[in-house]
Amino acid sequence: MSPKGFAVGMRRPHHQIAAGLLTTWALLLVPSLAQAQTPDSTGTGADGTPEVLSGDKPQENGIKIGPGRLHLYITEELEYNSAAVVLPTAGTTGNYALQGEMILHTRPGLNLEIDGDNNSFGLSGDVDYLWYTGWITPNDGNASRLDAAADLHGAFNKNGVIGFNIGDTFSRSANTYTPSVPVGVISLYNQARLEVPIRPGGGALEIVPHAAYGVELFTQYSGVTPGNPACTDPTSPCNPANLSQYNYQDLTSGLDVRWKFLPQTAFLFTSSYDARFYSDTTVNPNASELKLQVGMAGLITTKLAVILKAGWAQGFGVGHLSTVIGQAEVKWLPTELSSLAVGFLRDVFPVSGNGSYIDDRPYINGKIFLGGRLSLSLTVSYDFFDFAQGDPTEPTTSRNDTQLSGNFLCEYQVFRWFIVGAGFIINHHTSTGADSEDNALNYTQYQPYVQVTFTY
Repeated sequence: MSPKGFAVGMRRPHHQIAAGLLTTWALLLVPSLAQAQTPDSTGTGADGTPEVLSGDKPQENGIKIGPGRLHLYITEELEYNSAAVVLPTAGTTGNYALQGEMILHTRPGLNLEIDGDNNSFGLSGDVDYLWYTGWITPNDGNASRLDAAADLHGAFNKNGVIGFNIGDTFSRSANTYTPSVPVGVISLYNQARLEVPIRPGGGALEIVPHAAYGVELFTQYSGVTPGNPACTDPTSPCNPANLSQYNYQDLTSGLDVRWKFLPQTAFLFTSSYDARFYSDTTVNPNASELKLQVGMAGLITTKLAVILKAGWAQGFGVGHLSTVIGQAEVKWLPTELSSLAVGFLRDVFPVSGNGSYIDDRPYINGKIFLGGRLSLSLTVSYDFFDFAQGDPTEPTTSRNDTQLSGNFLCEYQVFRWFIVGAGFIINHHTSTGADSEDNALNYTQYQPYVQVTFTY
């Protein structure tokens, strides 16, 4: 009989926003953007950071819909994942061992962008079938699964005194938004967002009340079949009953202010109140965080942009944390389509099982486009997680985690409809949490991969 286990995926800290699912499509469009004429104007985004408005573009593919286009694509990707499957090593409650495997991804998707003079709308989504081949670690196919991701956004009355922005992000994958849960948990996540930008006096001052409602459900470990002996013990971390205790609802509201005191530089004030609610409050007491920050963002020279923010987070509820928060980032813009950013972020979030946590995160982000066809991107970060309290089953245990994440991607547009790529992902996580003895929180995962994309 083939051994049965559960698959694991690359971990993401809470603050890595769901808009990351758009990265694949953005990279598909990079070669077309690089072929565009020299940009004719430069402005600033909603947060005061610079954005480039390109001039005339060459003829595009896709299905014409009003002022926008619908693009369809399919990506085939083959990766080696050094921590693809977790197998129990001793009976029903023994430790787990991480095993490597070759995984084939089949990912069809679509992207629709309609950008009018006063209204815009976008929809992006894909479905990803992960086939665990069994070429390296024999398995009975239980690890194979279906993931999905989608993002919807719209901005209405963009030139009016009062605007209206909506958004919704959905994902199902092993890339959880909660760093306190063990690796390999399947996360079902959805967040709906609403903003009402108010622009008195021509737009130099923008006041933005906003709200968001999110929910994350933890259903199982990838590949675990019902009744798997390793996951039926009440104390087992892969018992579905234990995972459901981490389910939460999240309600966020706040008010942001942006004042453009220079053409490409803005003063920022941000505020948010993040309230977290759990279905089982005996394990996860409800908690919340109020955050206030002030700062500035924008260009200080034609090729140098900065973000500087500082403030305070005040926690409420059991296991809350109160501390200084902020961000400092310097971005170099050598060309219109290349950048290198170095920064440091300190933030606080409510979290399942531990009340709340502080995240100290130095990071580097870089991208470059060469010859109109070749794109290179690199992201490296190191997170220091400081949790307010220990695992709910051992509430007196202190917990500190670290996470090193790196992602390198190279893509080349052979034809307008055909793109090839290769990349490498590394993820190294350490923890003093209660599940660390099961390799659920202490692991090193590296994922080299190659991919081809056909797009219309």
